[in-house]
Amino acid sequence: MDQESYSKLAEQFVGNTTKTGEGDYLGIALRGVCPEGRELAEACKLEAERLGAKALIIERGSEFVNSVMANATPEGLLQAGAAELELVKPMTTFISICDDDDLLRIKREYDQGTFYKTMRPAQNQRVNHARWLVVDAPTPAFAKANGMDVPTAEAYYKKVCLLDYSRMAQQVIPLQELMDNTEHVRITGPGTDLSFSIKGLKSVPCVGERNIPDGECYTAPEKFSVQGRIQFGPSSYQGSRFTGITLEYNKGYISKAIGATPEETVILNKILDTDPGARFTGEFAVGFNPYITRPMGRILFDEKIGGSIHIAQGQAYEGIADNGNRSAVHWDMVHSQRPEHGGGQLWFDDKLIRHDGRFVIPDLDGLNPENLMG
Repeated sequence: MDQESYSKLAEQFVGNTTKTGEGDYLGIALRGVCPEGRELAEACKLEAERLGAKALIIERGSEFVNSVMANATPEGLLQAGAAELELVKPMTTFISICDDDDLLRIKREYDQGTFYKTMRPAQNQRVNHARWLVVDAPTPAFAKANGMDVPTAEAYYKKVCLLDYSRMAQQVIPLQELMDNTEHVRITGPGTDLSFSIKGLKSVPCVGERNIPDGECYTAPEKFSVQGRIQFGPSSYQGSRFTGITLEYNKGYISKAIGATPEETVILNKILDTDPGARFTGEFAVGFNPYITRPMGRILFDEKIGGSIHIAQGQAYEGIADNGNRSAVHWDMVHSQRPEHGGGQLWFDDKLIRHDGRFVIPDLDGLNPENLMG
């Protein structure tokens, strides 16, 4: 990717999305060692400084995780968590640039659950007290995951990231209003019949202000109301990859968790046993990005698939969509209802809202792909 492209992306991420400006302090977490991520981080730093902000790039990839866990005594972990919290406290804006493949370099003997418990106070500080953004780096591995050559993947990355999200921000309003006034949600499809209540929990539209790419509206289920079974497509969590996941819920609690293979099942349950909150749900969201049509194993893209829903196991977002669940885990799992993925239905208060990935009531027609693309 050429320098002009990195500069345009930086303008979108720094100025338009996090709204970094004069007097702000931007933290840029580089979660990997890829040169593309480094180029993007440097471009964001230059853009922030051009706008009158202070900026700092901090290395937070596998090397950082391995170094923290190499000193994983109780005292060492407390010190690492406290140091990270103090580092991020002054930051008013934050961009995290992710390279999922770098997570594979975390040494398998280290307990990643312990690491993320250690870093949770700093994570909560960023999420709750800074204007933040999470993006993927446009790496060759990103291209491979998309089944594209590098030039095609770079063009796709720019198209999705530089989308004019102002149109989407208008079209999502009816969905937000509907979710705010809905009590009962039901999700049906192959191997799936899941229901829960969202009564009293407001929804939050995501249209280019926290994640890029974007295109979802989220809330949370009432913690103990989730009941039934759901099948998810490919998923990954902190370097562990799953080709498929099936979860069964009883009064909100994940009573059975099955991976596509016995090995995946073991790892899946280990993650869900990180702490008591990891087996409860912290988020439910409806995805509608028109350019994202199939899973690629990159959650920032997959959770925005047009015609999908996703459910996060673990930590709820604090604020108006907060069901009170707390955990070191926040794991988004995606369930696509597009016809090519098996189809399915989304029901609000016993009314069919979306069928096989397309909204079927007039008020929500603006979120169908042809209308979001203009």
